[in-house]
Amino acid sequence: MANKFTRFLNGIVNGATNPKGNMANWRHATRIFVDNNYALAPRTKFMFFVQFNISNEAVGATSFNERHSGEVGLLVKTADLPKYAFDQVIKNQYNRKKILYKQINYEPITITLHDDNTGVVNAMWALYYGTHIADRLAPTAAYTTDHYRPAAQDMENYNYGMDNRYFSPFFNSISIYTMSRRRYNGYTLINPRITNWSHGNLSYAESGTAESQMTLSYEAVQYSSGQVFQDVPDGFAKGAYYDLVPSPLSVAGGGVSNLFGDGGVLSGMESVFGDVSKGNIFTKKGGFLNTAIAAINTAKNLSNLTKEGLAAEFANILSSPGGFDAAVNTVGGIVGTVFPKNAGTSPSNNDGVASPRTIATAAFTGAPVTSPSGE
Repeated sequence: MANKFTRFLNGIVNGATNPKGNMANWRHATRIFVDNNYALAPRTKFMFFVQFNISNEAVGATSFNERHSGEVGLLVKTADLPKYAFDQVIKNQYNRKKILYKQINYEPITITLHDDNTGVVNAMWALYYGTHIADRLAPTAAYTTDHYRPAAQDMENYNYGMDNRYFSPFFNSISIYTMSRRRYNGYTLINPRITNWSHGNLSYAESGTAESQMTLSYEAVQYSSGQVFQDVPDGFAKGAYYDLVPSPLSVAGGGVSNLFGDGGVLSGMESVFGDVSKGNIFTKKGGFLNTAIAAINTAKNLSNLTKEGLAAEFANILSSPGGFDAAVNTVGGIVGTVFPKNAGTSPSNNDGVASPRTIATAAFTGAPVTSPSGE
């Protein structure tokens, strides 16, 4: 009996002095990476978009821009972000070491592109090559004979190498955008020039895809950021290749039967009243129809709210480190939110009994939780 009592006291002491036990839990990581709608979570490498701004002054670029300029960015496989290096000198300031910058160097970056079946990437390089190098447009006769001539004889009417009288950059700019949480960060390379181009290699022994690779130098970098919309940043979600059908989690695509979060009832009301107050229903193409659809979906989701679902949402707000902000700004299926529930269902344990956490939360709020029908 004494041993049991001693072990009981030891358990109390250890629990108070070492609450984590022998292994720490997930709280530290979730506070860093999950709070505030994943504000500090690392960006993923595959969420990016590249826009090539080709000058119309380049040889044949006008017709290419009309047909294919928006497709080149879709064929990017990998892209480096800008790199910098400072030339510096260390001076002695009364025996104190002082670092001084002499100049900034914009380090070259590499972009790899898929060699597509249509030949868009190959055509872009051919235009670049023909713009800067005269060899590409020279006729076959320019290479059939050796052009030896007496010193007094005029040169033949052929140009070679970079003797093509073109000095402007082929690309006005190339912009790389990283995206996350409906926002973008933009890196725009000013007057980039290709310093190396490779068409890759071919092999009968491999089943991989063909690709081309270019190395770019540039004169400066401009930064930008903002919210992502159609054609914002420039060229994004524009053209026949993008799926513009609304997500089923958005209000326009049906929404979810939650009070909070994207696609929820409050989000739908904000969308509908926002369109009306801003006049979007009359000024935007299809604005009236889009607002009407959002209103119908919001009304449907409002009618599907249940007291059990509302209680679970409030319980999530009270227990989540992100609190109310996370509930408003996240969507179903992401940590910190509640899955939508059908009318007549309630959160329960495995034995079918209502969750004690739900009951306790309803009692903690001090207000009755009712469904829109007054149940």
